[in-house]
Amino acid sequence: MGALKGAGICRYYLNKLGASFGHEPDRDMKWKKSQAMKPLILIEFNELSPRLLERFMAAGKLPNFGKFYAESTVFVTDAREQVSNLEPWIQWPTVHSGLSYDEHRVFHLGDGRNQTRKYVAEILSDAGIRAGVFGSMNMNYRALKGYVIADPWDKDTFCSPGWLQPFCHIVAKAVQESSNDGGLSKKDLARLALFLGRHGMKSGTFMGALTQVLAERRDPGLKWRRPSLLDQLQYDLFVHLNRRYNVQFATFFSNSTAHYQHFHWRDMDPELFDVPPDSHAHPSMRSAILYGYQSMDDLMGRFMRDNPNALLMFCTALSQQPWTDTTKVGYRPRDFNTFLEFAEIPPESVAIKPVMAQQFYIDCPNRAVGDAAEKSLGSLFVGEEPLMWTERAGDALLTGCRIHATEETLRNATVRRSDGGAAPFGELFYKIHAMRSGRHHGDGALWVRNGRHEIVASKAALTQIAPTILAHFSVPRPPYMQGLPLSDKVERFVTA
Repeated sequence: MGALKGAGICRYYLNKLGASFGHEPDRDMKWKKSQAMKPLILIEFNELSPRLLERFMAAGKLPNFGKFYAESTVFVTDAREQVSNLEPWIQWPTVHSGLSYDEHRVFHLGDGRNQTRKYVAEILSDAGIRAGVFGSMNMNYRALKGYVIADPWDKDTFCSPGWLQPFCHIVAKAVQESSNDGGLSKKDLARLALFLGRHGMKSGTFMGALTQVLAERRDPGLKWRRPSLLDQLQYDLFVHLNRRYNVQFATFFSNSTAHYQHFHWRDMDPELFDVPPDSHAHPSMRSAILYGYQSMDDLMGRFMRDNPNALLMFCTALSQQPWTDTTKVGYRPRDFNTFLEFAEIPPESVAIKPVMAQQFYIDCPNRAVGDAAEKSLGSLFVGEEPLMWTERAGDALLTGCRIHATEETLRNATVRRSDGGAAPFGELFYKIHAMRSGRHHGDGALWVRNGRHEIVASKAALTQIAPTILAHFSVPRPPYMQGLPLSDKVERFVTA
């Protein structure tokens, strides 16, 4: 397992993949004919930690990851960004575009829609290669020769073909309201079950869903496991879509375990932290991260069984590490209309579109309404601290609560300085999940399951992943994609 730390050197990576990459564009295309059109699936398990993978595999907890690892060329990737730019909604556009942040300038979740350059799946689709994108974060994809399901935070909840809309809207609502027990109604759940029942849901997944429902009835404290169940439900649809549209390149994105890491590392390893876990937390939180990794281990087994003839690439884009000295918590409006009314923003004049955690957009019909809303938010304070942060996005505002203190804040008053109006903070906002305990790290995992175990000592750049995928399909990279495909020699890889 020490190989995950970079021990060893992979001298001949691409001959394991059936190709020979070099610096010149024409050399990118020299793949063996038997490999040239082999399907490729990019498994996007967001922010899994190479260190935790090593730890859990060494303990025998992740048999499928262990098998995948033993049959793969293993890289540690480097985001090559400063700490303030270590965000999955920045790194995943880099993976798909081959562009660094300085080149793509996608900074916020939702900004991906503004990118005009084509990403890897669209380039392949234009070349006649059928592609499917399932939930990849912060992308600009529209219709492809295949299918597109945008990430659940996409402002447009885009999907193609259009018959996928009911599924996309329900999943977006479930994810965006995951911190709110009132997320999905019984009608939503029935519609989701009916849709999935018609489009690929396996009996084992149905039984898993039933088991979760019964477990929650016995113990509501187990609701936190729902994101892992959603992964299984989505994977069934992913397999169905790949077969229906006969795609040759597909991506599958999951954020469930990243979520567990952000909020439950403190529960798993309390000795690392300055502040102990919440004494009132459900006992199962201590194993939440391991539960997430084992759920993804189940998925990894399914990927290998269901796609025996595909080249599987497992990528995390970045990872997490313990955030040992923070006491940060997040807050979100209990009811958006109530909050808007308190802020003196007429609810009927704007539209609210939740994003992730405490972030949400206020969509305004014109600049004047946006200016007025921004001014109103700027007048809200808790003591001497501004209540909201706000950034302009055209006529819209991207905003969220700036307060990150603990429950003491809930007893403080929120004041409108425009007229002195006040309301208890706790009546306007509720705490999202638990105190933070995981933060981003620039290292990530990239494992290419080519049948032979090799370790690359030097780190790979995320900008090399899209060129590698294009070269696999003998599709030239566009001029703006300057990263080289992963080389068959360490010296060339290091200088890429």
